[in-house]
Amino acid sequence: MAPTLLLIVILIVTRIKQLGLKGMLNDATPMWNIHLGFADLHISQALIIHINQILGTDTAWAYKTLYVPALIPFFLVVLVSIPFLKMSSHQVKAVFSDTASRIKTPFIALIGALIMVKFMMIGGDHSPIMTTGNAFADLLGKNWQYCAAYLGALGAFFSGSATVSNLTFGAIQQSIAHTVGLPETIILALQSVGGAMGNMVCINNIIAVSAILGIANKEGYIIKRTVIPMILYGVIVAIVSTFL
Repeated sequence: MAPTLLLIVILIVTRIKQLGLKGMLNDATPMWNIHLGFADLHISQALIIHINQILGTDTAWAYKTLYVPALIPFFLVVLVSIPFLKMSSHQVKAVFSDTASRIKTPFIALIGALIMVKFMMIGGDHSPIMTTGNAFADLLGKNWQYCAAYLGALGAFFSGSATVSNLTFGAIQQSIAHTVGLPETIILALQSVGGAMGNMVCINNIIAVSAILGIANKEGYIIKRTVIPMILYGVIVAIVSTFL
C-alpha cells in the first residue's frame, strides 16, 4: 500500500494552499522568454510553459509542469517505488515498455478527442455546445429541470471533466433557470450532478482506462453499456429534483 498512500499524501500536501508547496508549484515568475516566430514562449520558475500570441492572435496555451499530477506525484512515486519495492532493472524495463505499448494507440485517439472538444467550445455564445444547450432550453421550458443533468453530462462527455462541464454550462444553466422561472440553486446542482454522470460515458476516460487494462477497440462496446446506468442515474436525479 505504500505507493498508493504516498500518492495520497503528496496530493494532499501539494494541494493545500496554507502549506506553501502549492504556491511554489504554481509560481508564474518568468524565468525564460523566447520568441518562436509564430508565438511567444514563456517558462516560469515553476516550469509553467505558457505560449501566447499564437499566430498573431489572442489564443494562448499553458501547462503547469510541476502541478499537473503527471510528474508530481505519479512519476515521482514511480521513481521512489523502484528501490522501495526492490525492482530489478529487467522489471523496470518491462514495466516502462509495457506502458509505452499500451498508451501508444489511445494517445492518438485522445489527441483527436481533445481537439474536438476545443472546436466544440469555439465561438463563445454561438459555439456548438452553447447552441445545443439553448436549443434544449427553448424546447423544454419549465420541464428543463428533468433534463438539466443531461446537459451537464453532455459537457463532461465532450471534455472528460465535471469541472470543465460546470465552467462551460454553469452560466447557461443559470440563464435558463432565470428565463423559465426555475430555482437557480436546484438547476446548478443538477448541472454539477450531470457533470459527474457524464464521466460514465466520456470517451477520454474510457480510452484511458482501456489502455491501462490492455483493452483495444472496445470504446463503442463500453459506451453502449455505460450509457444505460447514466440515463437511469439522470431519471433518479430528475425525480429527486421534483421534491426539492
